[in-house]
Amino acid sequence: MKLVSKFALALSFAAITAAPAFSQSDEKPKKEKKGKEATPAAPKRNYSKPFIAAYVPVANLLNKTKDAAAAKVEFPKILAAIANDDDRYEAGILAVNIGVVSKDTALQDQGIDLLLASATTPVEMKQAYTFRKGAIAYDGKRFADAEKNMMDAYNLGYRANNIEFLISNAMSQQNKDADAIVWISKAIAASKAAGAVNKAYVVRAANLSAKAKDYAGAANFYKDLVIAENNPDYWHDAIAFFNRSLNTNPEESLDLMRLMRATNGLRFQQEYAEYLDSLSYIGVRYPAEAVSVLDEGFAKGIISRNNVTFSERYNEAKARLAEDTRTLAGTIAPAKASPRAMLATLTGDSFFSHKDYKTAKDLYETALSKGAVLDKDGGNQTDRTRFRLAMSKAMLGDYAGAKADFAQITGANRKAIAEYWVMYINHLEKPAPAAAPAAAPAT
Repeated sequence: MKLVSKFALALSFAAITAAPAFSQSDEKPKKEKKGKEATPAAPKRNYSKPFIAAYVPVANLLNKTKDAAAAKVEFPKILAAIANDDDRYEAGILAVNIGVVSKDTALQDQGIDLLLASATTPVEMKQAYTFRKGAIAYDGKRFADAEKNMMDAYNLGYRANNIEFLISNAMSQQNKDADAIVWISKAIAASKAAGAVNKAYVVRAANLSAKAKDYAGAANFYKDLVIAENNPDYWHDAIAFFNRSLNTNPEESLDLMRLMRATNGLRFQQEYAEYLDSLSYIGVRYPAEAVSVLDEGFAKGIISRNNVTFSERYNEAKARLAEDTRTLAGTIAPAKASPRAMLATLTGDSFFSHKDYKTAKDLYETALSKGAVLDKDGGNQTDRTRFRLAMSKAMLGDYAGAKADFAQITGANRKAIAEYWVMYINHLEKPAPAAAPAAAPAT
């Protein structure tokens, strides 16, 4: 990403006056015609006579003769003649204008220093010129100076030109990433206040967080993007960062990878490998889902049948699929009749993997109706069961029911994963854009 343009050239300021009207400084304002309001007189300046004598010839070189190079050569004479704040103010404006025309950023910088040092300079001009001084430093890759001056401008009240983002970049260029993240967060907040999240800022913030190995922070930044837009690329990055921030068990990892698949976010071989590991950490538990996921990966060209690991996993799952499918229907009645709630959960898991979400939903509800869902080791699997009940409802289009079940999840990891599923459901609930009206027939 290109972070900055040439600010020093792009943000040039026009002169307040090309040359002050020294000869008229003591004249009274002219009377206006009857019926018209008098034009307010400009503030009276107290220029010193030596300054006037030095200033006029140099200003004429710039504005009348159009010879900026000659004006630059003569400018030191003006500096030597400065006697007060009014002199300093006009000298500063002239220096900036000569510097802009001659593309001399050092002279512009000198002019800005004169303006900032003058009590005559209005506060709003000091804000803008302090920022500009920072922009000139940034263009010169003097990032410490850029940071200082932009911070000064910000503290004076300057808020234009994406200043928070630029301060963050200046800090990042100095490897002050923790501070850069604070300021990119301010930039994101400012863009929200202006009406829309700036996506480039969010991506930048996430990358800075990831660079600092703060994957939870990176994922939190991406939430803004996936909330705003149901974009598979955003979903991939959001879930990938989020996944790296958690220490999940295989069942939790599986339901997170299922969300990445549902959002069309699977992008890399290692993600397919993690998906398969979650599906098959105890033998080939879900051959239907394994075959389906691998077929998708092969079709997209993300994974290859020539890869030994994927081809072996595929052949193993394919060999199990026919038997798994043949015996599946006969597992429903025993699971519902058993006093062990976990049997209904495990049977529901099998139907979910076959995309029979209605039967899976019924079995999960049966399991929860029997009380706490305990596995063979006495571990409580109630959260897991309710989570997959919510997933089944989401797949069936019962979005309100799914969100109600997700809201009951209590375990820290699953509660965090549920938040992402709810963000996805919120997009599914949005009505599709209306079709464009058909064009009227030509007459």
